[in-house]
Amino acid sequence: MSIKLTLANNQVLTIDQDTPLKAWKGTHDKNEETGNREYYAESLFDGTLLADTALTPADLLVALQGFLSHTDWFAVGPDFKEVFQSASVVSLAN
Repeated sequence: MSIKLTLANNQVLTIDQDTPLKAWKGTHDKNEETGNREYYAESLFDGTLLADTALTPADLLVALQGFLSHTDWFAVGPDFKEVFQSASVVSLAN
């Protein structure tokens, strides 16, 4: 079972329950010494979505919806060569 993620540029990514994923949320802090803002990406996830369970396509779809709604950026393994903005996902389909 797999889910196809279509991005705004029409690129399609295929995700299944064993696909390695990484995710980050953009954040910032104010450096108290300098008063400057420091921006960085906080790691939120590094693993697979529910790899150890018997999933139905609907379960994986719901897991991806939650994953994407709580992250700003994500990458798909095994090579993680590209990082995608979560907001660029326009559709998920079985």
